[in-house]
Amino acid sequence: MKETVWNSIAEYNMATWPWQTAFILVAYALVAIQYFRPSSWSRAAIKIYMTAVSLWIAFVYYMGFASGRDYSNIMTIFWCMMALSWIYDIVTRFSFFERSGRFTTVSGLVILALPFAYPFISISRGLEFPGITTPLLPSSVALFMLGTLMTFSRKINFFAFIFILHWSIIAISKIGIFGMPEDALLAAACIPSMAIFFIRSMRTLPEVSKPSAKTVGLLIISVSLLLTASLVMA
Repeated sequence: MKETVWNSIAEYNMATWPWQTAFILVAYALVAIQYFRPSSWSRAAIKIYMTAVSLWIAFVYYMGFASGRDYSNIMTIFWCMMALSWIYDIVTRFSFFERSGRFTTVSGLVILALPFAYPFISISRGLEFPGITTPLLPSSVALFMLGTLMTFSRKINFFAFIFILHWSIIAISKIGIFGMPEDALLAAACIPSMAIFFIRSMRTLPEVSKPSAKTVGLLIISVSLLLTASLVMA
């Protein structure tokens, strides 16, 4: 299975590297526009991009190049659901993609840079193109989405964030099973992001709520510790 995974990655990279380059350039151009000259059209364009890249991962990567893997159909469904979460956001105009604080903005920008670390980590391990991880593989795409949510953290798309969090758990298993330590980046970034997002949401709970704010806080800490332990064990 490990060999099958890396062979499919190599085939994907060899066949689609021009498209991957285009996707990456568009992604960071849209983020830069929204960061420096935010507008309603750039906000909508980011959501459309998130939908498109999710469908790319679902149908080009999983249904196309990774179709020979076990459970590739399940992964396709997962990324279609990710696309639906962004389509929902396009229709409802729920998330604002506006900065809400210096700490989350800087943290988001750091996370946005991490997808570019994927190929460098692969090369440092002795791998060569096309058999390396790239910024347009599932986990690095999820990392880009997480960085965008952190950078523009005022009223985020929590449906998308939950899917990213679930994918980070899948990524932890891939570290050992498929020999892909690069995926530790996503899991490591999700742990503090989850704590930040949910603790901020917890502060908006009324004084009397079920579950209580204290219970929610303990749950957040427990899940963060569990993810950290799983990452260390992987």
